[in-house]
Amino acid sequence: MPVNQKTQMTKQILAESLKKLMLHHSFEKITIKDITDAAGFIRPTFYNHFKDKYDLVEWIFTEEIIRPGEQLFDVGLFREGIRLMLANMEKEKDFYMHASKLQGQNSFRNLVEQGISFVLCSMIVEKMGIKKPINKWLTPEHLSEYYTQSMTYILMTWIQSGMEIPPEELAQVYDFIISRSLSDVLEDMWAVPL
Repeated sequence: MPVNQKTQMTKQILAESLKKLMLHHSFEKITIKDITDAAGFIRPTFYNHFKDKYDLVEWIFTEEIIRPGEQLFDVGLFREGIRLMLANMEKEKDFYMHASKLQGQNSFRNLVEQGISFVLCSMIVEKMGIKKPINKWLTPEHLSEYYTQSMTYILMTWIQSGMEIPPEELAQVYDFIISRSLSDVLEDMWAVPL
């Protein structure tokens, strides 16, 4: 087995171990030893791949949510990328509901923001190419930050409310909001006049 494939498999086994542990224990109480014991590895194996358990959570989010969405964003399928990201989160609902509770310096919200911002900024830079924006404020960084905040808000609110809305419906809501101005949203949001 190639080294890269073996590394990826080891990371995946450690990730699955953490996910299973988080079903019954709070993240804070799970140790690296717990993760490696459940995975059938020794502790040094963990440290060969991750610096700490927060790094493992980031890897899981990046591999399961960011990378699949990024592949669709790269070919201009933004709506489909959002739908895929939401659907993948729903598949691992219990893990993401527990992970969303991580607070502080290594909060899950920060991890989500960083991942989304990176993908959006890269996509915006690619789309802009050598074109000059109509206003100097419209930089890839500002635009990605603006859309990152709205996307993060939608994701975190959805997760913390128990992911009750199906991913397809939430993707439609998000698309509705970001494709209109605020005045259009206020005018168009009511299905039936009151």
